[in-house]
Amino acid sequence: MRHFTTSAAAALMMSATPVLAADLPVAPEPVEYVQICDAYGTGYFYIPGTDTCLRIRGRVRAEYRFNNFGAGPSDWSERTRNSTSTRARGYLRMDARTQTEYGLLRAYIDLFGTVDTPGFIQDDSSVPNVNNPVGSFGVEQDNTVMTLDYAFVQFGGMTIGRAQSFYDFWTGYAYGAITTVAYSDQNLWLAGYTFDLGNGLSTSWSVEDRTARQQNLFTGEYLNSTGFNQGYGGMRFPDLVANIRLDQGWGSAQIMGALTEVRYLESYPSGLLGWAVGGGVEFNLPFFTNYLSGFQGVVQATFSQGALGYVNSDWQNVIWDATSLTDGEDGIATGWSIAWGFQADFSPEWNAAIQASFANARSKFLWNQNQWDVVGKIGWTPVSGFEIGTEVAYRNVGLGDLYPDTTVNGGNPTRPLGQQDIISILLRVQRDF
Repeated sequence: MRHFTTSAAAALMMSATPVLAADLPVAPEPVEYVQICDAYGTGYFYIPGTDTCLRIRGRVRAEYRFNNFGAGPSDWSERTRNSTSTRARGYLRMDARTQTEYGLLRAYIDLFGTVDTPGFIQDDSSVPNVNNPVGSFGVEQDNTVMTLDYAFVQFGGMTIGRAQSFYDFWTGYAYGAITTVAYSDQNLWLAGYTFDLGNGLSTSWSVEDRTARQQNLFTGEYLNSTGFNQGYGGMRFPDLVANIRLDQGWGSAQIMGALTEVRYLESYPSGLLGWAVGGGVEFNLPFFTNYLSGFQGVVQATFSQGALGYVNSDWQNVIWDATSLTDGEDGIATGWSIAWGFQADFSPEWNAAIQASFANARSKFLWNQNQWDVVGKIGWTPVSGFEIGTEVAYRNVGLGDLYPDTTVNGGNPTRPLGQQDIISILLRVQRDF
């Protein structure tokens, strides 16, 4: 009996299906939920599995523009120009930050796509005849553009990539969408370092891409613009830029300077240097605090020789950094600008801004240019992150006396209109998220 029981048990064990490891229940892997990162402000979250905080933001902007209907000449009287135009633009912004033993490691990307009303040009290539009495027709140019506005890496005090120039201070309160006031506002490639000196004081030094700011170069006869507008030669040295900045509760102040190479494309004057110096101060004004939730004012100025892109980022007409005579004599152009503005928050829903400037460019051997700009803006924010606004801009450009004597070599050269008045109106709807 015992023998039978033992044999039966052995048979049952041998006939049983073996249990494999794969058949055993598997413990579920822990789920990695996205965690909020509050170390750098709102909107950041930890990238799962890392200690890097990421924020993804966007913006959608739609505009309707009433283009220049001032004098000299008006878009409303020209059949070959669009009197009104539209714009749609979408932004994508990503900001990744990691705290390291060496300081903050940051990577930032800001790109946008723009679709404008196609630009209108006139094609005069056809000859008038019986079948084509007009001899010209309108052609629409495509205005769809993708732009990488910012793309830089910061590590401790170092910044490298496409970023805001270290020369720039105040870059406007209003939209500045069609015309804007005279200040330096340039995104470009740079490599720089910011030293924190304590108590809100810092200094920044950088080398920056010269090509982003260079204007034009001219070679020809004295007081005669029928010479040659030359391009710049290839870049050998980047611009050298430095600033010293103070940030306090009352506002901010900055002094800045830049040095650049002025290099003709052809075998004309070489070894020329251009430079620019500037300064600005912005105040958080305490006036009318019983009526306003915020009130700011600013004033800044720049003077330059041979680097007029630092004086103004929005010159109306052709500007030269230098002019040269055919006999080899050269003249570095000079320019200066002063700009000021105010911004008021009447309530969480309503805000307004006004800004103005004067800029002067004095091109040796050619004419001078004076440019006045005034821009005003009103915005309504019924919901956080959503604004409906309008902006009105006025620009006056005057071409002054020739330098230094209008009677030399036959008098006045060919040049743009002596006076230009430009008025534009913008309607904007914008959503940030």
